[in-house]
Amino acid sequence: MKRGFSLIELMVSLLVIAIIIYASLSIFVGAGTKGINLEVYTTAQSLAEGMLEEEMTRPFADISSEAATGFSGELNAYTYQLQVDYVSAEAFDQPVGSTTDYKKIAVSIMHPKLNNPITLEAVKANY
Repeated sequence: MKRGFSLIELMVSLLVIAIIIYASLSIFVGAGTKGINLEVYTTAQSLAEGMLEEEMTRPFADISSEAATGFSGELNAYTYQLQVDYVSAEAFDQPVGSTTDYKKIAVSIMHPKLNNPITLEAVKANY
């Protein structure tokens, strides 16, 4: 009676183990990449909220559009853009060509790891 494994059985078992290890590693690598993107997304969301709050506290006449501008320091990979349009009370989502008592403020935060910019919007009334 023979004891032990044949060479074929040993190679098949090694192949199965290699497939399991490859699948496990790809799960961990994917989770790590998604974690980095989540950190970038969360930071961009916080920056957008802060910029929007700051704009909402300014006097109505001082709120205007700004071209894409970079942050400094540790946030230098992020850029922001302010888009300010006059809107009517009937349609906050449609810019109008004339001056009204309502401004729609859109803050967009961009980062190379984000597929789309994070954009938050609010309407400020001149009261």
